[in-house]
Amino acid sequence: MATTKCTYIFAAINRMQRGIRPQMLRITACNEKIARQQLISDYILLFAGRVPVMEVRNA
Repeated sequence: MATTKCTYIFAAINRMQRGIRPQMLRITACNEKIARQQLISDYILLFAGRVPVMEVRNA
């Protein structure tokens, strides 16, 4: 069974610059946990959405 990747969207605040406005980050991963693990060391995250990634097939 193939795993479908999604683009996860987070509102994020940089841990080193807390006075800065939140920014929207997008990251492609197999699940939300993996997406968070890639960003959590640098950002405080708030889940904002998930969009499926469409595969492109050249025939």
